[in-house]
Amino acid sequence: MGAQPRPRRHQRPARRLRPRLRIVRKLLALTALVVVAAAAGYFLARGSEHAVSLGPPPGSGTGRSTGAQQTGAPAAARTIQVWFARDGRLAEALRTYKPTRKVATAALDALLAGPVSAERAAGLSSQIPSGTRLLGITIENGVANVDLSSDYESGADARTLQLRLAQVVYTLTQFPTVSSVRFSVEGTPVNVFSSGGIVLDHPVGRSAYSSLAPQAQPLAGSWRALPPAPLQPLASRLSVWTGHELLVLGRLGGEFSLASYDPRTDSWRLLASPPRPARAGPYRIAWTGRALLLWGLGVFDWYSPRSGRWHTPAQPPTAAAPVVAAWTGNELLGWTGSGGAAYDQDADTWRALPPAPVPARPLSTGAWTGRELVVVSGARAAAYRPGTDRWRRLPNLPAARPGARAVWDGNEVLVVGGSDAPQVGYGYDPDANRWRTLSPMGSGRAHSAVVWSGRRLLLWGGLTRVPGGLASPPNGLAYDPLGDVWRPLPQAPLRGRNDPAGAWTGRSLIVWGGGPGLEDGAAFTPSG
Repeated sequence: MGAQPRPRRHQRPARRLRPRLRIVRKLLALTALVVVAAAAGYFLARGSEHAVSLGPPPGSGTGRSTGAQQTGAPAAARTIQVWFARDGRLAEALRTYKPTRKVATAALDALLAGPVSAERAAGLSSQIPSGTRLLGITIENGVANVDLSSDYESGADARTLQLRLAQVVYTLTQFPTVSSVRFSVEGTPVNVFSSGGIVLDHPVGRSAYSSLAPQAQPLAGSWRALPPAPLQPLASRLSVWTGHELLVLGRLGGEFSLASYDPRTDSWRLLASPPRPARAGPYRIAWTGRALLLWGLGVFDWYSPRSGRWHTPAQPPTAAAPVVAAWTGNELLGWTGSGGAAYDQDADTWRALPPAPVPARPLSTGAWTGRELVVVSGARAAAYRPGTDRWRRLPNLPAARPGARAVWDGNEVLVVGGSDAPQVGYGYDPDANRWRTLSPMGSGRAHSAVVWSGRRLLLWGGLTRVPGGLASPPNGLAYDPLGDVWRPLPQAPLRGRNDPAGAWTGRSLIVWGGGPGLEDGAAFTPSG
């Protein structure tokens, strides 16, 4: 197998300067608060699996209620969307809330509290008058009946009034049991809103405010849920696409587990586990075209889907596990602190790589370009070319990106996200030997699944910054290098989570599992 040819180059965009006994309940609630408060610092240090995540996914509700706020069963602390305004349009912000069945109340309370100082500094504002109080809310047959204090009707121009209504409608219709909102003021249903003469004698949904929607509309496409996998919740997980099925290898305690998902039959199979126990520390996997290679601390084995068996081949010349591994088409490259090693599966032989000019750290990342393995360690970068068996030092990134994800798009190595959930990523052009700054992604990410689809970088899951720490946002993102534009993905039928396994099948993005202890998945298929 020869090395993959480099695809034809596309034209680059111009640069831009971007949830028994009362006591037990109280103890559980207190424990949850302590976990959430500690989570932010723990994530920054090591990417923990204790995520703050969104509530029930779309479609999980019944769509009916008898005067209650049935937006889903409570669980651990989660996030909700609240909608403010920026530049005359709606703009999203995230908030965490304590476990409760009154999620709609929590969302509106957060909305009425307004933007925090950092959000105001970023241009967010609220068109809802200060002092507006929530007097009541019920949800029935998909309609949220909201009763607000008279302050809500304070006079303003027509567009401000429309934004004021849209903020409430968008905030409530994020829930699967709410499709529209009926407004009341001081207990009286509103037929004509304020002095602006806006007719509100019927429930209104998001379509009534399409002209105020965020400019970046979700990427067209559809999600579908995967069937249950024959895997327990895993402490860590990695995946590869073989050309016709997804292989998911994960670790729990001292054991590895392997399963495959076939989109053609929409079914999972539990496969043979690796022959040797999993040791603590990092591990990497790669697909060679005929085998799954597993490389970790004191472990190097490969699995053949054709035979259904694991094999123990020649072992690497270094005891270290790679922080970055990539299949070139001819051999497996693994970058370690000592430089690394390369494995030829046909010959079952290893060769040592020369020392790299940058240190291999646990939060490093990298991508194979078809010619070179480009690696990033903090703000430093280097490239290894197998043909010359040499490393070369690359220009530094504009800013350090520990914990980032990297993919090759045919022209550039795109480096996005990072341990501290930055909004800005970078692109490296090997021909020009320079980095460019990507447009801001809107909500920074850490511990996400990132793939290249052939046209766009698709990102799903992970953590983003919210007032008071980190939380799992409900949406993924898509980046188009041609236009240097980020767009949200439609909301998935999954809770938010960190570190999901992700792969591109040639047609769809598949995501599965993730922290904390989640074992479900879904597939997103773009429309074009």
